[in-house]
Amino acid sequence: CQVIIALYNKIQAEVDLQVRRPPVISDNSTRSAVVSEGQRVSLECYANGYPPPRISWRRENNAILPTGGSIYRGHILNINGIRKEDRGTYYCVAENGVGKGARRNIAVEVEFAPVISVPRPRLGQALQYDMDLVCHVEAYPPPALSWIKDDVQLSNNQHYSISHFATADEFTDTTLRVITIEKRQYGNYSCKAANKLGSSQQWVNLFEIPVPNINYPGLLHWENRVSRSHSTPAAIYLSIYILIHSF
Repeated sequence: CQVIIALYNKIQAEVDLQVRRPPVISDNSTRSAVVSEGQRVSLECYANGYPPPRISWRRENNAILPTGGSIYRGHILNINGIRKEDRGTYYCVAENGVGKGARRNIAVEVEFAPVISVPRPRLGQALQYDMDLVCHVEAYPPPALSWIKDDVQLSNNQHYSISHFATADEFTDTTLRVITIEKRQYGNYSCKAANKLGSSQQWVNLFEIPVPNINYPGLLHWENRVSRSHSTPAAIYLSIYILIHSF
């Protein structure tokens, strides 16, 4: 602005005009990351706005960050020696007091070798009955799954039925149903999982018991098969057993 006092006499002054703008997260910020377990990963977040935005990091459900605590402040979040437990959604939050701020969701996926757990490593069942052998597998990328007995890989046939059920990207339940058990089918079975990071193997032992395992949910399927066919010695044995124990 200026004030003219005379033709050649004027006073002039300048005033800075600063426009407050809410944060906008820049396109050069990290959008997602895939890293192998044990490696280092850097998540970057930048934002424009006025006043200059402050950057902070959080995890989904306020989970603890790999760096410790539930909040980390700074443009770059470095994770050294990342673990599979560190996978999930991270939030980059930019705030400067103008508006509601800005947030970007960053999906971090950790690749790791399979880990297998067996809920019931020993299972008993009577001859001519079915039994399910189950392994829980945690791995990423999803692994190749197989069941093995006596060094022979099993497949679907009249003796075995194999099924896989993925509960999430990293979790799979694999089930081997031993159908109408014969004497030679008792013994040790192994479930194996393998991906590019490695492999894992666990064992399940199936042993003979004289009385059918009536807690096994597949027993109903067996009884339905029996009801549609002629009576067998095993069915007669079961009927006698139930009759005796009902008194």
